[in-house]
Amino acid sequence: MIECQNLNIECTRFAGKRLAALIAACVLLCNLAPAQDIQFTSFLATNEEQDSSYNMGKPISLLYNQTHIIIQFKDIKDSLNARYAYRLEGFDKRWHENGKHTIVNYINLFGGDYTLQVRNLNYPEHIASLPFHLDEAFWQRPWFVPMIAAYVLLIVGIVLYFIRMYRLRNQIRLQKIRNEIAADLHDDVGTALSSITFLGEMARSRFDKKPEEIRPILERIMDESKEMMQTMRGVVWVINPQNDQAEDFFEKVKSFAESVLQSKKIELKFTAKDTQHWQMGLEVQRNLFLIFKESVVNAAKHSDASHVAMTIQKEKNYVWILISDDGKGFEEDVLNEGNGLRNLKNRATQIGGDLQINSKLGQGTQVKMVIPIA
Repeated sequence: MIECQNLNIECTRFAGKRLAALIAACVLLCNLAPAQDIQFTSFLATNEEQDSSYNMGKPISLLYNQTHIIIQFKDIKDSLNARYAYRLEGFDKRWHENGKHTIVNYINLFGGDYTLQVRNLNYPEHIASLPFHLDEAFWQRPWFVPMIAAYVLLIVGIVLYFIRMYRLRNQIRLQKIRNEIAADLHDDVGTALSSITFLGEMARSRFDKKPEEIRPILERIMDESKEMMQTMRGVVWVINPQNDQAEDFFEKVKSFAESVLQSKKIELKFTAKDTQHWQMGLEVQRNLFLIFKESVVNAAKHSDASHVAMTIQKEKNYVWILISDDGKGFEEDVLNEGNGLRNLKNRATQIGGDLQINSKLGQGTQVKMVIPIA
């Protein structure tokens, strides 16, 4: 201020009154001159000092993780009396007074373009600006939220798709099992009814001429009827979802075998070990029951045995089954060519098991089977 007054006196002495207006303008500019020199002296971002690009006029560009900045500034010509205010465009909505402090601190900035504005409150008309750019993190980009929403919808869609496919496969599998059960019942019941019809016709034809031959025919009719009833009860019991326990299943098998073999006066020895606390699926029960049923009926009808032994033993993840009789046995050609025996092996294969049949004339028959369990 003293220098400006001296300038005014000197100008008036040498120039006269004609230049008074020009001199007044010079003095005004001189009075404003101290506010024209606010400079930024330091710029730190996340504890990493930047180079002097802010002094050289180069743009400042920060990485997305450099979200903590510290900026220092100073009014070189009014450093003693200056009182500062600052505002960060893009972040602040108003000016903040900073007193004589020449440092500002911002943390946790989001990506974007910012400009730090500083002014000396003694000369508020002049504002010094320092622009800088902070890169956006990928989660701050406009496409991030829609992408996450689309990703979530995709995951939900995939989960729903697999749930739907799982249910559909279960429905198809259950429908297949129902069809197979219906086919089994049709074959068994149809065969039994055909046999009963044939025997009934035979009994009627002999009623007048040979009545003494009717009794064995009626007994066969009764045996066929009992067998059919037992088969029906067994299949109905198997498809009941409340009967998935292995222990209950083998009790049902024992009851079925006793009812069939008693009619032929064949003694049954039944042994089941460690069959508690594991469940059997519908398909396993169906095939396994039909294997037992076929083996027991064959022994009752064709073996001429006096004893049948059934042994079930669980070991780790497998169940070993042995069905043996002391009957007359089969010839090797019959074992290889019999459709019924091939059906037994096919049913064991369907449930992931393996079945072997050993028989010799005069030495009885053995059906050995191993099946995996969950």
